[in-house]
Amino acid sequence: MTQNTELETRYWDLVDQLIDQANSACEHLDPSAVSAALLNAAARFNAFAVATASLDRNEFTEEIEPAIQHLSGRYRELLRDNLEDYREHYKVYIRPDEA
Repeated sequence: MTQNTELETRYWDLVDQLIDQANSACEHLDPSAVSAALLNAAARFNAFAVATASLDRNEFTEEIEPAIQHLSGRYRELLRDNLEDYREHYKVYIRPDEA
């Protein structure tokens, strides 16, 4: 297995773990509350990731707007792709009894 493939596998395994945890939380909370918690956690973690990637506070300050632009743009792309996937497979994912 190449290093890139191994990293991709670990990446997707982590995505699946986080989704599994969110799905489990939906057993006790409304999905909209779980969604809000995930969004908050992603924002908090991304602030940490940007800060730790910076050499100092000045560099961090300079990276705030570019990071916001990059991360919010990427979120829009991912959300659009996933909403389209759900639109195409709605009966399979949400209403399998109507398929």
